[in-house]
Amino acid sequence: MSFFRQFPTINYDLKKDGSIMRMVNIFRNVRPLQNYVDNPSLYKFYEIKNGERPDTVSQRLYGTPDFYWTFFVINEFLHDGYKVWPLSQEQLFDYIKEQYNGYAVTTNPVIVRTGDGTISEFRDSLSGKFQLGETITGSVSNAVGTLTKKNLDMNQLIIQDMQNTNRYSGDGAVNNNNYELLVGSTTNDSVSSYEVFNYADAPHHYYITDEDGVDREYTNMTFINQTVATPAANLKAVSNRQYVNDLNEERSKIRVINPNFIGRFIENFESLLNE
Repeated sequence: MSFFRQFPTINYDLKKDGSIMRMVNIFRNVRPLQNYVDNPSLYKFYEIKNGERPDTVSQRLYGTPDFYWTFFVINEFLHDGYKVWPLSQEQLFDYIKEQYNGYAVTTNPVIVRTGDGTISEFRDSLSGKFQLGETITGSVSNAVGTLTKKNLDMNQLIIQDMQNTNRYSGDGAVNNNNYELLVGSTTNDSVSSYEVFNYADAPHHYYITDEDGVDREYTNMTFINQTVATPAANLKAVSNRQYVNDLNEERSKIRVINPNFIGRFIENFESLLNE
């Protein structure tokens, strides 16, 4: 609450009945002072330790928990609030377990053409098929779950809230019969499975490291298959689990105001806030 004590107050008719109340103007917004962002002598980088909260980091750096709000001002990604503060390892484990339960089933769309080159069928495409919330049943495995997401770019059906312990069939091999039809209970749409992943371990995206050592990210399987003329061994997948872990680690490195300048920063911030 120390953050909002700095905000100016305004007259506001909260109940719309003519009764004016004096309230804190929480809609007031000030971007970080540019000289603090651009001048490396005024800030430093801090790596948030496992389980540290904003107030405990403030206590460690400044001897008081009250300056926690400065982290949310000076780091652009933290403008989204506490929801993007890095999770502890325990919280991260629980988040992945809850958000990425079930399976990601990929398809292998094939364009079928007639003799004159006209497209007659886009086989096993997910476009225009299935309805979120419907039950998806495997014709061979008898696995049953709820469709919660369609990722058209990655050719993935995300099926969660499984009703049994069966696993959908599909191992990513083109020339064998280890696949099955996936049938929607509401739309009666169907596609053939290609490869089945535990959702947490399914590809979030792919990347290729180019000659300059730069990782190029790809999230569109059609583009990858038709355009990226690179041996498959050079195309590497990043799973959902790895993506979430990497993002959490990235968020653990934040800018903090140099303790020698924290007082000046707060004074300047309050001055701008009340202009």
